[in-house]
Amino acid sequence: MIRATLLAGAALALLAPTTAAAQSAGSLTITVNPRAEKTLKARGVTLSATGKATRKGRRVQLPLSKLDRKSLRTAGTLRLRARKRTATLGTPRLELGSKPRVTALLSGRRTTVLTLAVAPLTDATGVTLERTGASLTAKAAKTIARRLRVKTVPRSNFATVTAIGNFPATTPSLPPSAPALPGACRSTTAAGTAPTPPQGEPPVKAAPAGALGVVSATISWHPRESFVRYINAAEGTSASNGAAAEPPTVESGTTVPLVYGFAFTPTGGWCDPATGSTRLTFTGTVAFSYKAHGIDLRVNDPEVELDGPASRLIFRMTGSGNTDGGNRRSVVETLDVSRAAAVRVEGKTITYERIPAAVPPGAADSVFAGYYLPGDPFGWVSISFTTG
Repeated sequence: MIRATLLAGAALALLAPTTAAAQSAGSLTITVNPRAEKTLKARGVTLSATGKATRKGRRVQLPLSKLDRKSLRTAGTLRLRARKRTATLGTPRLELGSKPRVTALLSGRRTTVLTLAVAPLTDATGVTLERTGASLTAKAAKTIARRLRVKTVPRSNFATVTAIGNFPATTPSLPPSAPALPGACRSTTAAGTAPTPPQGEPPVKAAPAGALGVVSATISWHPRESFVRYINAAEGTSASNGAAAEPPTVESGTTVPLVYGFAFTPTGGWCDPATGSTRLTFTGTVAFSYKAHGIDLRVNDPEVELDGPASRLIFRMTGSGNTDGGNRRSVVETLDVSRAAAVRVEGKTITYERIPAAVPPGAADSVFAGYYLPGDPFGWVSISFTTG
């Protein structure tokens, strides 16, 4: 029932990548809009792709050659041809930062060729640009028209652009090591493939012999930014019963401050000093409401399991109407501890900053099944805890 509700409504489709290219890691895709293509054809202009770029109809996909926090660089070229004359857009690049845009080598110079309606989302895991409109800049349009010897080329609503790229895995600030103090634990940062959650409610992770009790803990949960923005187009989010909204912030590509993070009250936990395996429990409720789309979804009492590639976040799902979660515990996110922004072991306190979260594999029963795909990024989580 929840799945059917989340699939309803055309506006909701804007939250997830809508092309195969956006769902495959490491690519930039430019799709010429039908009206622009019609205008180009009327002027005798055709589109092709060369190098490592591939074209299918109006869509050109360019694999990434390199990415960092400044840009997503591609390998390949778009070529516009009119009779025997050509204009090439070489190695297009998605520029990040305060002025996100698409640049390319045009007439031997790197030039801004496309401006974007929506900015990319950048977090600890990488960059995602969901399908957004793009317009050809005046300078690029003039240069292309001059090289092809045509009167004009279309500018506004020229194309749509999608992109996705994962940052290289970073080494945590402190690797797993033996506890430095009696009664201290160790971190768990092993990489690997996240296991598929079992059908139904997940079992409660049992504490091994010799586990240390957790005396204090904090969690900062940041669900996917685009999902938060979508919900805030209506009634929005709320926190209660031990959960608290973090201060509103203005994220990349937006101008309106929104609450993107939530904290919960700790209720217990343990950590295995031999392996770093950890279970933390919290109490509190965060609600997501969009009444016009029949959404009244609540996540409750998070449980964090940290255990290398098996790390995950569990919530008790409730709600009302078509989004009644059945009052069941569900694995909502997997956590990639190997790609945390930082891991610190300070005495008896361990801190994991910005652990990338994703939709679980094989998530047939997930609240996002059929909408977000298994493995799709879904924000991040920061955890800190102290053993006794």
